[in-house]
Amino acid sequence: MNRKILKPIKISAIAVGALIVVFLAVVTIAVNFVFTPSRLTPVVLRVANQSMSARLDMESVELTFFSTFPRFGLKLTDGSLVSKAIRDTLWERTDSLVSFKKCVVVINPIDYLKDKKISLYYLGLEDASVYAFKNKEGVANWDIVAADTTAVEDTAGQERPDISEININRVAFKRANVVFDDRDTRLYARVTDADLNLKASLRKGHSDLALDFKNRNIIFWQDGRLLLRRMATELKTNLDLNRQTRTLTLKDTRLSVNGVALDVDGTIRRDTVNHAAAVDLTYGLHAPSLETVLRMIPRSIMKDTKVAAKGEVKVAGTLKGLYGKQQMPEITLKVQVNDASAKYEGLPYGIDLLSADFAGFIDLMKKKPSYADLKIFRFQGAHTDILADAKIEDLLGDPDITFNTKSSIDLTSLSQAFPLQPGVTLGGKVDADLNLRCRLSALQKQDLGRLKLKGKLDMKQMVLKDTTHNFSFTGDASLAFIGNEVLGAKMEINKIALTSNQINSKIDKLTARIKSTNPQDTTRIVDMECKLELEQLKGEMTDSLGVFCRKTNATIRIQPGKVNPAMPKVALSMKADTLFCRMGAMRMGMDKGGFAITAEKVRDSVWDPKGIIGFNRLRVKTPEFALPIIFRKTQVTVGNRSIKLKNATMRIGRSNLTASGAVYNLYEAMKKHTLLRANLSINSRNLDCNQLINSLNFPEDSLAVETDTTDTAPLELFVIPKNIDFELQTNLKRVKYGKMVFENVHGAVDVRNQAVHLKKLTMRGLDADIDATLVYRARRKSRGYAGFDFKLHKINIGKLVDFIPSLDTIVPMLRSFQGMVNFEAAAETSLDSNLNVRIPTLRSAVHIKGDSLVLMDGETFAEISKMLRFKNKERNVFDSISVNLTVDDGKVTVYPFLLQIDRYQAAVGGTQGLDMNFDYHISILKWPIPLLKIGVNVTGNAADLDHVKIKLGKAKYKDAVTPVEIRRIDSTRINMGERIVNDFQKVMIRGNRKMPALAE
Repeated sequence: MNRKILKPIKISAIAVGALIVVFLAVVTIAVNFVFTPSRLTPVVLRVANQSMSARLDMESVELTFFSTFPRFGLKLTDGSLVSKAIRDTLWERTDSLVSFKKCVVVINPIDYLKDKKISLYYLGLEDASVYAFKNKEGVANWDIVAADTTAVEDTAGQERPDISEININRVAFKRANVVFDDRDTRLYARVTDADLNLKASLRKGHSDLALDFKNRNIIFWQDGRLLLRRMATELKTNLDLNRQTRTLTLKDTRLSVNGVALDVDGTIRRDTVNHAAAVDLTYGLHAPSLETVLRMIPRSIMKDTKVAAKGEVKVAGTLKGLYGKQQMPEITLKVQVNDASAKYEGLPYGIDLLSADFAGFIDLMKKKPSYADLKIFRFQGAHTDILADAKIEDLLGDPDITFNTKSSIDLTSLSQAFPLQPGVTLGGKVDADLNLRCRLSALQKQDLGRLKLKGKLDMKQMVLKDTTHNFSFTGDASLAFIGNEVLGAKMEINKIALTSNQINSKIDKLTARIKSTNPQDTTRIVDMECKLELEQLKGEMTDSLGVFCRKTNATIRIQPGKVNPAMPKVALSMKADTLFCRMGAMRMGMDKGGFAITAEKVRDSVWDPKGIIGFNRLRVKTPEFALPIIFRKTQVTVGNRSIKLKNATMRIGRSNLTASGAVYNLYEAMKKHTLLRANLSINSRNLDCNQLINSLNFPEDSLAVETDTTDTAPLELFVIPKNIDFELQTNLKRVKYGKMVFENVHGAVDVRNQAVHLKKLTMRGLDADIDATLVYRARRKSRGYAGFDFKLHKINIGKLVDFIPSLDTIVPMLRSFQGMVNFEAAAETSLDSNLNVRIPTLRSAVHIKGDSLVLMDGETFAEISKMLRFKNKERNVFDSISVNLTVDDGKVTVYPFLLQIDRYQAAVGGTQGLDMNFDYHISILKWPIPLLKIGVNVTGNAADLDHVKIKLGKAKYKDAVTPVEIRRIDSTRINMGERIVNDFQKVMIRGNRKMPALAE
């Protein structure tokens, strides 16, 4: 090519490239440095909030170019729009109009400046939630266009902005959830997981809109009643809006509901007189034919196989009327199938004749009666003949249901007339000749005696299976119904089994006879009695409920309630050889059980049961407790939301108990985890606390529970369940706790607030008489709380240290004594995970009194006896000793006390700190050298008592052991003990008021 031609092309290309580079550089700088989200966000929020009667919030506003190339756009993140249409302050959920995860807007401002035209290239919303709400006065939260407050006196010379056209290239919603809540017409609808694509052109004369919508589920309520649910829809339509007549016309509209495709035509017009929308729509089945109807059967059941079909099928309906304040349009539906027949390719049987005539009418405003009328349904083919009709009147009130059928169905042949999917099985025969008449309210109120049922139903070797959806039903039964005005029935079931994802049940050999009285009085429940004999029943509902019983005789009676004759009272009398029940993780089984129970319905879903339950043996297993609870032969009385026990004997591992009293709210506690209350008297010959505590600590480990903790690991902190409130009176012959055994334990025990309160218990243990008050609490297994008030009479000092191991650390001098003492202690403390006292948290007041105590040999005693020239340098006996000590703020204070040993009378006192260092003083008041009072100072560490420092000094306690001073010390210790007891007993106050800090 000529160089003269190439040169200008090259220069032009370089220039264009340079311009593109410069443009991209400018765009990059503008997007990333000039119009940054931190600068754009407040501007957009300010302008938007000024122009709307709403509050817009969002995380950021970002200018985009490369992601919306070749146009600029705005990207909004984590936004919410709250309407002010109903209220300006104190917003509620109903004001939250829109929230979204991401929103992208692309517009062309040049079109508006040049041609007064608004061009919206793209509006995209992802993960949006819309709440459209209208209150009872008809005010809607979507009316957010701000009113014009700039009123002027003369507006004749002003012109409103002239917009010639609005073009919407694409509006897309992804994963949107929409709620429509109209309190004016009492409508509620929820659309879940919706996708929308919209394209529109809005001009002065008329406007066009193309819509493509689909969703996963729709729920529709009207006037508090659920009318639609589990409805997946798809809608494709073109809309034309005539602005002069204010009429919206639907064109080429296809509506699909759960796979059923409908064609929709008609108009929606604005009625200015009635301030409503006049709706006039017709709909019909797309491509009406029997083949179309057969293809509506889900593909999960039937294969897509070629079918030859004949006959006429008509499906049509209308939606006409006004929609506005207190106004809803009427809905009609008409279905006709005339002389239709069909046969699937390759199958031996087909449909020889199919006829149906159905009409339905719904007026949501209830000005006209709504109904559904199946005038006739006839099916013939595959050795099957079905003839039926049904009608439901007062559809939106108290539906009056009429159903008649005379049918003979050969399911085995039917399975060879339809191309069923692998895993779908039909078999057996069903013969039915039934006439039914009832009101829906009778079923809802359990007024079964008001059913008018006549005829028979026989099922022989019936099989319905769908292995893909885990559904199976087999049946072999016959039912006969007698009478028109009364309900009488005879039922014989050889075997019925139902298996699904929700229910698994099986009945073997059931015979039942049912009869009712003449239901003349409509204000009372009709008396009905059912007597049945059952060989075996097994039923399960998901993972929450299961029941099994064998060889059962029962009588069930429904009659008017005593409180309200319009509510049913159900009486059940039953005897069973074996009965097993499972509720969640709780299991209960009994041998030779019997019931005599009545339950009266007091209001919706609330029953008041009363009666007696008896059994030969009952076994209960709960997930919170590793050991099973086994009840011996007893009777339980049920009534007033309580269960009453009388000498109910039970065994829990190595422990046995006999209980009398009442348990309240058992059902609510198991199902709703509410408070379980009990007031019981407990007697026991043997109670193994070690095993019971392990059952709480290791509910999943039965081996750990069976292990005897006295020979292996120490006891662990156990957590009391939250929802129990027990008041117990105890009479226990033998109680084992740790290595200790207590006998003849009497007193009261309260269990509540995740705490146990032993109130003034008396017992015999450690070869001593014991009076005890104790509070124990643990909300978690890492830390607990204990408060106690002990009085032990004539206990060996060695066993006292075994009973309270921490006492050896608090009062190390006890190691050097031998003999019997009276011991009183009030204390509160935190516990570690092994039930050990956490010394820094201990607060205590202690009194120890003993006679003829022996001071045992040791290096410290040998040194003191040598220094003071004791006659007996190896063993000395105290005439008496009375010691007061307190523990507070991590310090042990031993108040001066008087003791007599050898030829000496002395006063002893001192302190000990958290570091185990102690400082004790002994004042020698009487000794062989008269008129000379000296002192001995003993210092050291409690962890090493064989290496202490002993020094002579002045006597400090010459006046500290006078009768007056001793009474003052006793009073100080007693007052502190009373304050401690009052503090730890606050743990048990209902409502957890004013608990001590350690118990939190």
